[in-house]
Amino acid sequence: MRRFARLRAQCGLYREVVPTYLLTIAYEGTRYHGWQRQAGQPTVQEQLESAFDAIDCKDVHVEGAGRTDTGVHAIGQCAHAVVPRAFATDRLRLALNANLPEDIAVRAVREAPPEFHARFHARGKRYAYRCLVGGVRPAIGRSLYHWVRRPVDLAAMREAALCVRGTHDFASFATNPGYARTRGTVRTLEHVHLVDRPRGFDFAVQGTGFLYNMVRNLVGSLLEVGYGNQSPGWFREVLLARDRTAAGPTAPPHGLYLLRVLYARDLSPAGVEPGQDVADA
Repeated sequence: MRRFARLRAQCGLYREVVPTYLLTIAYEGTRYHGWQRQAGQPTVQEQLESAFDAIDCKDVHVEGAGRTDTGVHAIGQCAHAVVPRAFATDRLRLALNANLPEDIAVRAVREAPPEFHARFHARGKRYAYRCLVGGVRPAIGRSLYHWVRRPVDLAAMREAALCVRGTHDFASFATNPGYARTRGTVRTLEHVHLVDRPRGFDFAVQGTGFLYNMVRNLVGSLLEVGYGNQSPGWFREVLLARDRTAAGPTAPPHGLYLLRVLYARDLSPAGVEPGQDVADA
């Protein structure tokens, strides 16, 4: 009993409930085989669940808002966990970070309603794809952006990207995920931007949902326009073709960042109310 009381005090336990917590997580994906736990491979989900084990919360399942692939990074990935003991949110954040590797950090912890689900309650996501442009191979930080060897025409890329704003069938930019899709290939992109940087550019996009490899396939096709291999009008033709073979190559994973998962302020699921009031997790 004394040992249990001491653990309760150290972990900041304040009431006997089984709470649900929403975690906001950042990680560098270089060393991991994506988010989802895989036998014999290091993953972000596995590291988080091991961190819960280390604070005497055994067999906690950490459910992510989405599955990032091998080498993909996150600044604002979100996940929920149903924990057998209640914690003060700051104490839980500190306790988890003390047991995580240096390339994964829990940025914030928030109490969530018992029925909350990080994936199904998400209203949308925001991604950025970072490119470094230059003729000399970068020696430092190559795992954090895509090296584009040739100059690109950003104005032509911006003109091409205009056609994907709004609701469209994005089958041309969807890689076969290896399982049956339940929602089809129609998605809505609310914001699409190409941001000029001193040594490169970012492709930033926000939407209500994304298909497998959709952002990377958009970037790979936009680069064909940027290189001058295709016209901006070709990009619209690719969209309308609804055929993956009509598009350009898939950009590599290490330029991609999950910036933010969007939720209603009260964490209610989409469809319950209009949901225009969106807040950071």
